[in-house]
Amino acid sequence: MTRLFVGLDKQQNRVVIRCLTDEWAKRWGVRKSFFRSAEVINHLNHPNVIKLIETGYEGRVPFMVIEFIESRTLRDLILYRDPLLTDNVLSLMRQLAEALLYIHNNGFLHLDVKPENILIRNDGHLVLIDFDLAIPTKRWRKRIRQLPGTPSYIAPETLTTRMVNEKSDVYSFGVTCYEMLTYHKPFEGDKIEQVRAAQIDPAIPPTKLRSHNPAIPVAVENLILKCLAKNPADRYPSMSLVIRDLEALI
Repeated sequence: MTRLFVGLDKQQNRVVIRCLTDEWAKRWGVRKSFFRSAEVINHLNHPNVIKLIETGYEGRVPFMVIEFIESRTLRDLILYRDPLLTDNVLSLMRQLAEALLYIHNNGFLHLDVKPENILIRNDGHLVLIDFDLAIPTKRWRKRIRQLPGTPSYIAPETLTTRMVNEKSDVYSFGVTCYEMLTYHKPFEGDKIEQVRAAQIDPAIPPTKLRSHNPAIPVAVENLILKCLAKNPADRYPSMSLVIRDLEALI
């Protein structure tokens, strides 16, 4: 759908140029969504959120220019069990929580929090990217037309009712942190249908983190499991409360 290029700005600093492929650029709805995501990024200014430089057209192809970050994705760190992750996991969790709190406080939901959309610099600094699915909070109480994000990271109530709010991002945050701590997802299966069924079945709890790694403190496990509560009423209502409990652990 999109292509990425590394270029130089007028000051000879590296930047990333993201553009739609020719086929997708022909679709009005896709172009609208592409520029809407750029508008969301442009509204935000936080050290843990990617920065937008400019947008425009090259011929008939839309593009956006974003900051270049020398980094790896969180998915890469999880895949290789990199010491950069294991040595800084609570700090990375805190940075991700701070980014989401800032996004929520500025009137948006991210709705696609997952390791592939998180960059980690070699100094342990985290940056959240990819706002293609972000929506303004004024739509919280509306049903979304399509399921947002990647199935394993979608909150159970969104899978069943297509309703989203802050707790949707809290759940995705919980799944992502679960992977950071255990290198597993809370619900796993050979087929996506199995995973989805387990996610929405109230009788099937997520696998305890300490069953994967007994060294994880009980308090950390409890925090993540509260983020993953299937009943939204049992989940953290906001990222501010997640941060409150995280601070007690760091």
